[in-house]
Amino acid sequence: MDQMGTPVPLRQVLRNIVREPVKTLVPPWSWKAAAFAAAVRGAAFFLTNLQAGRGEATKALVVEAVFAFVTGGLIGVISQQLRNAEPLWATAAVVWVGLPGVMLLTQSGVHRLAHTPHLSGGLVLSFFVSAISAAFSWYAMRHGAMLGGSEETTILHDIEVLPKILLDFLFAGPNLVASALRTKRHG
Repeated sequence: MDQMGTPVPLRQVLRNIVREPVKTLVPPWSWKAAAFAAAVRGAAFFLTNLQAGRGEATKALVVEAVFAFVTGGLIGVISQQLRNAEPLWATAAVVWVGLPGVMLLTQSGVHRLAHTPHLSGGLVLSFFVSAISAAFSWYAMRHGAMLGGSEETTILHDIEVLPKILLDFLFAGPNLVASALRTKRHG
């Protein structure tokens, strides 16, 4: 089930997002990515702050859940805008490292203002979770799932297709390495 559209230069997509953020980011808001990010990253901050007590852990959870809802949805909608961007390697770098990196810097400031006691563990865990979930969301969107806005896919559709997309995602790296090795051996 390959739903990738016409390739668009990465630079053009990023320029459109910067020039027209309301038009490019609001209508396709990724509430699915937002809810997932809030749940997973909130739990990560709760667990890494339990040693400071349940009250501090709960405060860290709430701060992160609210922050993650906003940034997770934003990363999701940007990923949707980037799903057809080329070159693929540069777009992957933006999704895997750039978006989570910018989120991490902002997240650090938010948690410092909230006086989250055990910040570094939560930030590290959150960055890795964000990078992996952003990569998976982008991959799924490139394959016609988890879309928002006028192209929104239904929850039932996503539940139906995501298991195969997840398997393809998990094997994409090993398949790429195997392909490179075959090419090198026969080339």
